[in-house]
Amino acid sequence: MRDKASIIKWYEENRPIYESIAGKVEDIIKENLEQNNIQYHSITNRPKSIESFSNKAKSEKYTDPIKEIKDMAGIRVITYLESDVAKVAEIIENLFDIDRDNSLDQSQLLGSDKLGYRSVHYVAKFNRRRCNLPEYKPYKNLPFEIQIRSILQHAWAEIEHDRNYKFTGKLPMQLERRFYLISGMLESADREFVAIAQEIDKYRNTVVEELGKGDLDIEINTASLIEYLSKRFDKSIKQKLVIPTFGDRELSATIAEELRLFGIQKLNQLDEIIPSDLQEKMLNSHYSGNFISIIRHILIINDTKKYFELSWRNGWGFLRRRSLALLKKYNVDMTHLQKHVKIEQAQKKK
Repeated sequence: MRDKASIIKWYEENRPIYESIAGKVEDIIKENLEQNNIQYHSITNRPKSIESFSNKAKSEKYTDPIKEIKDMAGIRVITYLESDVAKVAEIIENLFDIDRDNSLDQSQLLGSDKLGYRSVHYVAKFNRRRCNLPEYKPYKNLPFEIQIRSILQHAWAEIEHDRNYKFTGKLPMQLERRFYLISGMLESADREFVAIAQEIDKYRNTVVEELGKGDLDIEINTASLIEYLSKRFDKSIKQKLVIPTFGDRELSATIAEELRLFGIQKLNQLDEIIPSDLQEKMLNSHYSGNFISIIRHILIINDTKKYFELSWRNGWGFLRRRSLALLKKYNVDMTHLQKHVKIEQAQKKK
């Protein structure tokens, strides 16, 4: 067996290849999660630091550290929901050769009567098919570790494992109990988020069914608006002129409030004020935007004065020329409009 100094020197020389492996694995995972429409909070990679490798290699646990240490390249996937951990795990198992003997699911190890750190850890390698490609041949048989956990599991792990913080070591019994009760609360919160997400999906499916029947007597909220507008402006979305989102949660709440202040609380009320030829004129004008801008244009077209007196909250103050062209097709009062918002000016030709 090599002496510890030569083992550490070996890692110093070979660390760049593990850095390269970590980056490639991250890219592969990202690409496949996005292709399968699996949302995630973050994916990060890192090669093991020389100091960390050195400390591990000096442990009596290892007789041959170069062969036995499996996490010289590490990749971490953080999902939003606990239910997505299993989806990510399935993708990873199909992408790489998994070393089952050195992989584990911490939640299974805890059992039903214990609380604490929960995460899925894989030790893996690139499979034979990938290693046949010239750019992957240098990585043949080199292991890497992939960790998968939800964002709440990650929060727990970061606090529990931070050796520089107060929770390290053996705590007094009453404090240790409180510490692990927090883990239980996070686990319950994780599962409740999953349940709520499932209920939202169920609600959206119900909205789709009702819309399919032509029933628009549906309360306006972000979910119902997305389904309704996606169907109402399908051609513009297919041509990628309209982005079928509200941008973020705060903006979606803002537009729902603007509709409420305008006196619109159900989809049938919104549907009644949308000009029947709006999408056609949007396409002819090459109008582009997202669901926020579409709704605001609808309200302005319907009653410009009412919109700016009741709904507008100074949250926006700029109008593009294509938007102006669309509004002009509906004889919107430009004088009144310009009192509240600036309009993009045409660039002068040099």
